[in-house]
Amino acid sequence: MKPQVIVDPSVNILYASFYIEGLYETYGRRNVKFSSKPFVSLSLESRMAAFPFVVIKDGKTTKYIISFYDSYKIIEELYHWCDVYGSVNANFNLTPKQYHPKLVSLAPSFGIRVWGIANTILFALTNLAKTIKYTRESFSYRKFLGKYKRMYTLRLPYKSYEKSRTIDIKNNYIFSLNTLWYNDEWNKNDEGVNKTRANFIRACKDIKTIDFEGGMVSSKLSQSSNSLFADCLYHKTIAMKTWLYKTCKSFVVFNTPAFWNCHGWKLAEYLALGKAIVSTDLSNDLPAPLINGENIHITDNSQEAIGEAITFIMNNIEYRDKLGNNARRYWKKYGTPVKSLELLGCVGD
Repeated sequence: MKPQVIVDPSVNILYASFYIEGLYETYGRRNVKFSSKPFVSLSLESRMAAFPFVVIKDGKTTKYIISFYDSYKIIEELYHWCDVYGSVNANFNLTPKQYHPKLVSLAPSFGIRVWGIANTILFALTNLAKTIKYTRESFSYRKFLGKYKRMYTLRLPYKSYEKSRTIDIKNNYIFSLNTLWYNDEWNKNDEGVNKTRANFIRACKDIKTIDFEGGMVSSKLSQSSNSLFADCLYHKTIAMKTWLYKTCKSFVVFNTPAFWNCHGWKLAEYLALGKAIVSTDLSNDLPAPLINGENIHITDNSQEAIGEAITFIMNNIEYRDKLGNNARRYWKKYGTPVKSLELLGCVGD
């Protein structure tokens, strides 16, 4: 009998879509079903912060959690429920040892469009109904359905990343688009991710031979910081297809830990695309370390150091290609939807 997979219908589909794609490839679409029954003992708040699913194989049921929480911190309720706890922001040094036995470090992922329009509407409505049936907790129907809309309208199928890798690189062109995060007394993003991203943008603009396009996109929550980064703001709207095309043309991309020092989606996208990545030090673990000079170029967060890294890569095409090719190899070994599930022990027949 083929393995059967049961997925929690209440999941945040923007984050879960990546792993649903992996489950489809591993076990077959017909063998992946949505049902709330295995997850009713869990609070809805916890369930929507991660990706709970179970695999029934050879009469044995294994419970899995994939946490896409921005923090390394363990969601205790989910940890005690599951047999395997995967995390895209695992940090074994900062996590108490009592949580190590089930913990698996995963590569970061990113949202993808996993269904066509008809199935997106179908799963949005049926999963909403299944979630409501087995919970007494209140939540926003609009936000739940809105995530399905955003998945379809704002994200692309995983195969789009595979196809886009053939786009030719322009040797002096850099495209970069990032969020300007809000800053408050708990999340001091101005001194962290915002300043670092601004230093990259300013470094690019200061190198006269570089054709730079992009900047930081402000949200309403980040208005208080706009005056500090006014020279770095970007006011155009870019479609995801355009973002992908321009990113592929760029000869280098930039990464830094994002909100709560998490691995952002863009690190995963850059690895998947096989880009030459300049990055500041990563804060959390990965399935295997990214190695400076092999599959990533590590620098400090000063404008001067970032500029030096950019110039070096621009003037050393062989090194650029080495970084990109090895980044892609890393992704194929550890990061794809299927490889992520294999790290958890999920293997189809």
